[in-house]
Amino acid sequence: MHNRHIRDCLQPNVPRFMDSFDRAPREADLDPEWLQDNKQSTLADASDGVVPNPATTDIASMHISRTSDSNGRGLVDSVTELGRRFSLADTHRQSASKATSRKTCAKRYARQIGKRAGVAAAILVVLAIVLIPVHESSGIKNAYNYRDITFDWETTPGDYLVPMNPDFSDYNVLIDGHSHTTLSDGKLTPEQLVEYSIAQGFNAIIVTDHNTVSGGLRAEKYAKDNHQGRFVVVPGMEYTSCRIHMNFININITVTEGNSAFPSDADIKRAIDRVHELGGLVIVNHIPWSNHTLDRLRKPRLPNHPSIQSLVAWGVDGFEVINQATFDMPTYQYVKTLTSNLINQTNIPTRKLILMTGSDVHAPSRAYAWTVLKAQNLTKEAVMDEISHARTSFLFDPTGNSAGDIPKYTRHYLALAPLTGLSDYFDVFYDRYKGQYSFHGSFCQRDIVDIHATSIGCFVVYLAAVVVILELAYVFFGYIRLRVKQCQCSNNSYPDDDGNMRHGVPQGQTK
Repeated sequence: MHNRHIRDCLQPNVPRFMDSFDRAPREADLDPEWLQDNKQSTLADASDGVVPNPATTDIASMHISRTSDSNGRGLVDSVTELGRRFSLADTHRQSASKATSRKTCAKRYARQIGKRAGVAAAILVVLAIVLIPVHESSGIKNAYNYRDITFDWETTPGDYLVPMNPDFSDYNVLIDGHSHTTLSDGKLTPEQLVEYSIAQGFNAIIVTDHNTVSGGLRAEKYAKDNHQGRFVVVPGMEYTSCRIHMNFININITVTEGNSAFPSDADIKRAIDRVHELGGLVIVNHIPWSNHTLDRLRKPRLPNHPSIQSLVAWGVDGFEVINQATFDMPTYQYVKTLTSNLINQTNIPTRKLILMTGSDVHAPSRAYAWTVLKAQNLTKEAVMDEISHARTSFLFDPTGNSAGDIPKYTRHYLALAPLTGLSDYFDVFYDRYKGQYSFHGSFCQRDIVDIHATSIGCFVVYLAAVVVILELAYVFFGYIRLRVKQCQCSNNSYPDDDGNMRHGVPQGQTK
């Protein structure tokens, strides 16, 4: 249909009334009496200045000039002038018809362009409705299959690292003080976490899922059933809120007291007291990570984090000074200075603060630090006795070990990868800052959405430019095709006896 529109615009089908003059009937074929009456009627009209209507004027009257009557010379001149006027009227009519045809064609083409633009806009809206939720959903983008992953290596950090405190050169326990499983936001099951920790060179681990001890209890049972005497699991939980993260270790029930998204100072103090009632210890986690300012939000990740001095006054037992590859030097120096002052004042400190490290593992990755102990034996009781008395040191490798297994992509991820990859294109149109998740069903900061109007405007311009280029190319090639067809038709056309154009080869001739 589009090519037909182009053809009609370039060569409109206009009626050609004057073609009849070249094929006028002969005067001998007409009735003489009728011809004489028609001549007189035509002369009367001409003398009155009336131009005949092409639809009602007989063709024969236009050819009276072919008579040779010497007495009718004035008649011949009048009819000749009449024919000239008729030709001029027909020329104006053809011009008006061409202009009308072009306007109609232009309107038709504009409607087609509008329809295509509307369809394109509808497709973009549907893509946005489908793909933006895909882009915002992190669950769809879980790429790796950890279910079948194996840990068939073993790290020996003691072969190339020495303890921070040289007095711990004869350590016999390497413990990870911070880990997660699938019972919160980890990728490994409690059973897999035990096997992974063994491969990373640990022989003890504290399992601290967010706001639950379930993962720790399950991992402890697995270790007793499968690695008795070789590996120790200490159950615990990570108290998680928008103000502070703390590990509650060596407890068998989940602490809910004072646990909310935005706890007050009194709430935090009440949670600490509850852990001590249960016989556990409280370790404050990753202070640098908690106080890190989120650039666009311009607020700390955990707003209004309590100071170290306040936490010590509330009764915490220690601090995590290494989290993954981050060494919290200010906290480490504070604890060492506080311990030194206690010793200098009383010679026997009333309470030493514990220094711990934690991988904070959520998925298999490099190991950077190992807390080391000199325990009497490899049991939970002996391990906790050393920790509770703050007899700890650590090995630290800021590069991380090279051991690790690369999981395979899930079929679910590969099936959705083309869709999720396409959804990532919407990153150029907006940025969304959700803030830190509280693990209480909310976020610690208010969402901020930045719309990139410049990107959206330029996208519309680029899209319009592409549409215009495609349309021009379509019209150009349509015109070329039409001209080729016209050339082919003209080469195969001939006039018949009546002056009409015929296609093919004339009768009696061969190709």
